[in-house]
Amino acid sequence: LRDRLQTQKTWLDKGTRNAMRAHGGKNPEKDKHIRHRAGQRSEKRAGKIAQTERAIERMDVVAEPRKEWELRMSIAAAPRSGTVVATLRDAMVEHPGFTFGPVSLQVNQGERVLIEGPNGAGKSTLLALLTGERAPDAGDAAVGSGVLLGRVDQARALFDGPDRLLDRFAAHLPDWTGADCRTLLAKFGLGGDHVTRGCAGLSPGERTRAALALLQARGVNTLVLDEPTNHLDLPAIEQLEQALESFDGTVLLITHDRRMRDAFRATRALTVDAGRVVRDGHPDG
Repeated sequence: LRDRLQTQKTWLDKGTRNAMRAHGGKNPEKDKHIRHRAGQRSEKRAGKIAQTERAIERMDVVAEPRKEWELRMSIAAAPRSGTVVATLRDAMVEHPGFTFGPVSLQVNQGERVLIEGPNGAGKSTLLALLTGERAPDAGDAAVGSGVLLGRVDQARALFDGPDRLLDRFAAHLPDWTGADCRTLLAKFGLGGDHVTRGCAGLSPGERTRAALALLQARGVNTLVLDEPTNHLDLPAIEQLEQALESFDGTVLLITHDRRMRDAFRATRALTVDAGRVVRDGHPDG
């Protein structure tokens, strides 16, 4: 309609001049008749212009279509911890038929540590010592002051049983409204069909997304991930990689996922083999 209106105005402006140029200019009597006919045409065109303008005014303003939520994982960082995140001094753990350690090392604030090694080498035991979840059978282990840990696997375990996802999620965030909880879960790809479903009916990948949403809401300064990509689809893995890239706290990561290992911007690598840390240095060293 707006294009039509502009065309009509252009015709109106040029119509009389073109008519005079083509048929008049010498005979005053003839010019008078030309001007009269041109005026009639101009009135008709002016009427059409007014009609088009009224049609434009009556048009309803259409709001921009509502955009669907896109999966956008991010992990909020809490206030930074002290300089030292964790310290091990000759720490040992005894398992039936397996001894881990002794190991002595320190993890500092802001380090991005990749823990690698074959299955059964002791990677998860090292992680448990560094996070204080497992006390050593010998030696010492300490977590630094101000460290706020976030473990994806532990958070994922919270979303099990018959409770609805929304109810379970809100129970861990008592200061949040139901609408706020729904909004955050939706950002992690968990919409209306998911939040009313019992946690036991969620797939492992959906529970992982709920766990990441909970970590986002709580805020952590030390992120602990033990095989975090298990059961995640490709878009979720890509978003997790982006979330880790933007997280500016300390990260402790165990993964056999080659793609994620390559994408992870590690500043330090710990290689574990047969219960010992056999390498501690830069990933490219």
